[in-house]
Amino acid sequence: MSVGFLELVEYLQDFLIIKDGGKVIFSTASDIITDEVLFGGFLEAIKGFYNLSLEDELLSIEGRKYRITFVLKEGLEFIGISRSLTDESRAVKELEFFTDMFLTKYHDIMESCNGTDVRKYKSFETYIKKTINEIVFGQLERCLIPHL
Repeated sequence: MSVGFLELVEYLQDFLIIKDGGKVIFSTASDIITDEVLFGGFLEAIKGFYNLSLEDELLSIEGRKYRITFVLKEGLEFIGISRSLTDESRAVKELEFFTDMFLTKYHDIMESCNGTDVRKYKSFETYIKKTINEIVFGQLERCLIPHL
């Protein structure tokens, strides 16, 4: 697991972004998923089968230990993995927060190269950490420094 990611997030254990056909374009590389390529393809197959068979959209998969939550936005599948006992609505909000961060930061890249070069997204985890730290320390600063 990348050092620091789990320390900054409250509900998600892992976060992935999957493009057409199950190609993982970003992952926080946790110990939970041992083969992200296989995992991405597997999730796409399950979702496709579910959609075709039941004519419905799969929003989450839940097991005893983990819940996998899906958010589809701008042609990308944003996937959050949380513990099953975690409050689902809070995990979804955290997933949506990361989804919006990604789409804001990489919108131009997604438009220009169709988003297929995964090397362009390697800095996203650093961006997540920096942004969350700025939010947290900004809130602390406002609480600790008296306003004149």
